[in-house]
Amino acid sequence: MRNLMPCQHLVIPGMVLVLGILLSCNALRADEVRLVYEDFPPFEYQQEGEARGDSVVLIRRVCAELGLVPVFMNRPWARAVDDVRSGHADGIFSLFRSAEREKWLHFAEQPLAYEDTVVFVARGDLQPGSLEDLAGLRVGVVRGYHYGPDVSTRLPESPMLFKDVEALLAMLCEGRIDAALATRRSGEHVLERLGGCADRARVVLELARMPLHIAFSRRDEVRARRLADMFSRVLARLGADDGTNAEPVNPNPAEP
Repeated sequence: MRNLMPCQHLVIPGMVLVLGILLSCNALRADEVRLVYEDFPPFEYQQEGEARGDSVVLIRRVCAELGLVPVFMNRPWARAVDDVRSGHADGIFSLFRSAEREKWLHFAEQPLAYEDTVVFVARGDLQPGSLEDLAGLRVGVVRGYHYGPDVSTRLPESPMLFKDVEALLAMLCEGRIDAALATRRSGEHVLERLGGCADRARVVLELARMPLHIAFSRRDEVRARRLADMFSRVLARLGADDGTNAEPVNPNPAEP
């Protein structure tokens, strides 16, 4: 037994040393940032289990500059919002900025891209000249989406709510709603994928041209502010879309 005692004394400090090395290695590892998103082509979408799209490419490039490891998590919009509000995700993209969202998100000042919010119709006899002209029509929106300043308050009636853009535009194509509020590029992309309606559906109203942002959960206010500031600086240096381009910046044209 006496021969074992010195070994025991050596084992304990050795374990402490190994644990210290492991903790140091973990501290030196690139910081992971968990980012949730909904399919919103061509900006971001999941294909073959991986995040793709213009904004994903840009975020990967920003993270590489900052020494961060992005972990992309595809979610339905309501689940994505819940995850970032609860702190189960660090950030969310691409979304419009609003006073309500500022309460629980810290936005990067520099946008990822810009997008137009518009009204789609599929009936040839409809040609509304304003939101007020939608009175008496069946109008659809995606639950939880922000379409621009005062848009929701200017709608003459309460709209029908849908879980995502695909469900919304599918109902438009089937004639079960008369008009749909959506974003132009994403809406056109979804219509082409649905087929059968893309040649009839058209934009009749342009509501706003708005920036699409990445934003971070205020559950950790210090980290959220730091990430937002770092992303803004790098996005500005990379020359992200300033709102004048018809197409968002794609730093790697080979990426879909």
